[in-house]
Amino acid sequence: MATRTFSSRADERQLSFAEALSRREYGMSYGQYCGTVLLSSIEATGTLPHVAKAPEDERKQAAASLIKGFSARARNPEVARLSDEDIRELIASRYD
Repeated sequence: MATRTFSSRADERQLSFAEALSRREYGMSYGQYCGTVLLSSIEATGTLPHVAKAPEDERKQAAASLIKGFSARARNPEVARLSDEDIRELIASRYD
């Protein structure tokens, strides 16, 4: 069997935590875990492990949905025909 070495940069705190978990759960380093347990699982299932969505992802998705909702609201097609000057006057009239 041919082998290949791989590496990656990682946050030191996250890597230390992963190292501790893999040593506790499997009695091996995190690098050994990635090169054996993880790769074997990927090969067996044909998929990568699912990554939990971060709270920021959910907020971004909610913001995108809100913005898309703006376009679904009723609109006045006449606004598209206004010149720059007409738009300035329209906006200014709202604050008079």
